[in-house]
Amino acid sequence: MPSSDGPLRPHLGIEVNPEHGLYAFFRKKEKDGKPYYDTVEPMDMTADQSGRAWTAAELRRKSFKDLHTLWYVVLRERNLLATQQAEARRMGANEQTLGLWAKAFRCRKTMARIKYVINERRLAYEGAMKIYGERREEALEADKIARKEAEEAERKRVAKEWARKRSNPVEDMVTRSLFETVPETVGQKA
Repeated sequence: MPSSDGPLRPHLGIEVNPEHGLYAFFRKKEKDGKPYYDTVEPMDMTADQSGRAWTAAELRRKSFKDLHTLWYVVLRERNLLATQQAEARRMGANEQTLGLWAKAFRCRKTMARIKYVINERRLAYEGAMKIYGERREEALEADKIARKEAEEAERKRVAKEWARKRSNPVEDMVTRSLFETVPETVGQKA
């Protein structure tokens, strides 16, 4: 996609997409309404708006999606700072005066804390799954014991009923004679 400003490197005559992904490695600035990219920023203590590293307490309040997004924002900033440091080294500038190491340290610290918070969540999840598994096993064991007790109670009831019927032969005879006489009676009427 050709840019509306024409080629960014006119002496080569090559048109370059101003939204190219490699421009993310350089700090975008505007001058007179036109964007340009700074390869090495001079250290300006009054205009330096880079803040502090995120604390673990702040990160714990963030969702996983927010942490994921923040990770890549900080990673992009680290890449930008590394590009500036490499460019300063290439140009022979004093890297210490640019203050890049302090910004890079804050980025690394934030990334380490993001990993720490995610690891805390992973350990909490694994602990919860372990507790769930133990309680599930206990519930299954209790259900198995209750089922065995119910089966044993039913078995005892049937055995008791059978013993009662065997101990009272008159009732058993009445039941048998009732079933034996019904078909004969039906057969005689026909």
